[in-house]
Amino acid sequence: MERLRQLLDYITTQMSVLSVSQRVAIGLCAALIVGSLLWLLKWSTVPEMVPLVNTEFAYEDLDGIEQALGEGGVSWRTQGTRVFVRAADRHNALRLLHTANALPEGSLFDMAAAVANQNPFQSPADREYSQNYAKGNELAKIIATYPFIKKASVMIQNRAERRIGGPSYVQTASVVVTLAPGKEMTSAMVDGFAKLVAGAVAGLQPHNVNITDSRTGQSHSVSHPDEAGGADYLAIVKQHEGHLLSKIMNKLADIPGLRATVTVELDTSKRVTRKQTHAQPQPKTESERSEEMTSDSAAAEPGVQANLGQALTANVAGGGSTSEETKTEYFDPQISETETIEQLPFARKQVTATVGIPRSFLVGVYSARYPEKTDPKDEDPEFTALRDEQVSRIKASVEKIVMADDPNDVEVDVYPDMEWSADGGGWSQVPGGVAAAVRGSDEFDAVGLARTYGPQAGLLTLALMSMFMMMRVVRKSSEVARTGRKSHGPGVPDDSGTLAVGPHAVGRAEVSESLLAGREVDDDTLRYQELGEEVSKMVESDPEGAAELLRRWVTDEQ
Repeated sequence: MERLRQLLDYITTQMSVLSVSQRVAIGLCAALIVGSLLWLLKWSTVPEMVPLVNTEFAYEDLDGIEQALGEGGVSWRTQGTRVFVRAADRHNALRLLHTANALPEGSLFDMAAAVANQNPFQSPADREYSQNYAKGNELAKIIATYPFIKKASVMIQNRAERRIGGPSYVQTASVVVTLAPGKEMTSAMVDGFAKLVAGAVAGLQPHNVNITDSRTGQSHSVSHPDEAGGADYLAIVKQHEGHLLSKIMNKLADIPGLRATVTVELDTSKRVTRKQTHAQPQPKTESERSEEMTSDSAAAEPGVQANLGQALTANVAGGGSTSEETKTEYFDPQISETETIEQLPFARKQVTATVGIPRSFLVGVYSARYPEKTDPKDEDPEFTALRDEQVSRIKASVEKIVMADDPNDVEVDVYPDMEWSADGGGWSQVPGGVAAAVRGSDEFDAVGLARTYGPQAGLLTLALMSMFMMMRVVRKSSEVARTGRKSHGPGVPDDSGTLAVGPHAVGRAEVSESLLAGREVDDDTLRYQELGEEVSKMVESDPEGAAELLRRWVTDEQ
């Protein structure tokens, strides 16, 4: 203790001779050293990598996990069948793996073990509530890593319970999200959030998860599996139609001003058809029976016979009968092939397409093929043949794209996009990309544009105003400093406002106009300044004595 007291006394003595600025600098350095030491101790106790989940993955799942983490830019390390990531990247890694469907089924269930409270004195209900609360916070952190989410919170109810004679409680969950500015809730977001929460809670179904937008207050949920067909029918139809329409437009992109529509009819029924093919039957037993009967009539008596008819049943001379019977019994036929055809719902039942090509396109092709002929008429044989050729080509391409069963399902016609007058032809609608640009300018939405780029424009305006005001302050300060400073010629000393004692300057004063300048001086300058102050006081109190003293100093210097 004595040694420590001496050290403190020594430090106090050394600090007493320092200025205030030096003491502040030394204090800041000491605080920096102590803070660095504490940070180093904390860093040494925290592991660099933490397990992604507390379960081990299968080897066939590691490839997809490593690929998803690599594409997302997350650092990872594999030890055996466990994946380790940085603690700060854990929630983002879980979000990336869930989005890429790289997590095996039930991998998020182990978050219950990660957030479980092992307090043995808690009741089962309290322990379950604590685990659900911690798990909700864990899921909220994962959802908050999405780029379009600003803040999220998850609340999980207790698991389903069954009671004798009472209703069963179905487990539910609620998700409240705050979207980033300019983002709107979509069905893909709702489906992703619901499946993420349901995948982390055992027994929770996605349709029992409610997602609420905190800005609008609207609640969204995934449709029940029994009701999902009717709710998603229109969306699935639009998806099929948009896919086929994009393929048609890409195929016929060489035709400017092309117009096309696709109509898709879906079969919402689910059918399972089973076909069985039997092998050739094989004989099991065979039996055969044959019967033959033959008889001859007796000779007639001599003399006159009575005219009597012969019985019908009497056999004629040389008559007989033969009977044959064959019987074959076969084994039960064996099934050689079984084919099961399962038709899923929302399969394409019928697809129809209508394509309109502009007449100007046909005129351009006609002019390229027949340069010497201009202004073709519809009744010209060459133009008619060219039109039928192009229509057949386009129709064949569209039939293959939509896989039409009936040629009448695809219709191709020519529409007049040129208005002909005495002065010549003129565009009634500009075809191709120019038309799209014109339509885009007609559909200009100023409100939507301001809503999308308003915050960025406001921030840019604020930055420009701040820069302009700062430049004005700097210019004004420069003018003040320039006007307060007098210019002197080379070799001419500036003696205005300077008090000197002998060859040494004692002090200097000049008008600064609210501008204070500090200057650090050495010991000699400080001594001469103090001497000048003392002389000034002597001049005020005893002018004659001060003059005599100054005269004596000047004489000594000479």
